[in-house]
Amino acid sequence: MKRTIILTLLILVAAAGFSQGPPGPPPFDEEKIEALRIAFLTRYLDLSSDEAQKFWPVYNKMQDELKVILDKEKDLRNGKKIDEMSDEELAKMINSHFDNEQKLLDIKKKYAEEFKKVLSLKKVALLADAENEFKREMLKHARDKQGPPPGGGKPNGGEPDERHREKP
Repeated sequence: MKRTIILTLLILVAAAGFSQGPPGPPPFDEEKIEALRIAFLTRYLDLSSDEAQKFWPVYNKMQDELKVILDKEKDLRNGKKIDEMSDEELAKMINSHFDNEQKLLDIKKKYAEEFKKVLSLKKVALLADAENEFKREMLKHARDKQGPPPGGGKPNGGEPDERHREKP
């Protein structure tokens, strides 16, 4: 009798586990990405512990300011498609976009001056390269996990366009 109950429970637990289907992609983990960013930038810029201690508070403050502008940029369309917007709305969106781009540039300029106070000029100059390289690595990692896009990411499903076709 005990065996039957235990066997039934095991079958029910196994069936419940299989009914959920295969696990989906792992959830977006901001903390893990931030830890990877810190390690990557620290290594890429070859920050000493003293430099890192001074650099990260300034960098984090810059990121907070940039995020405010980037969040505004996301909200420009108010959930509308471009085809659904009036000319007046489109003009306002375009002007706001350029205003946001200028604000992003102004923030980056301001913090470049701040970084010069805690890092060598060489490391300040390398910072943009380091950030771009980190983004490339993250995109490459995401692509590797998902597999190549259809058509290998090329236009026309992998077919060369007119400019790149071999001439007979």
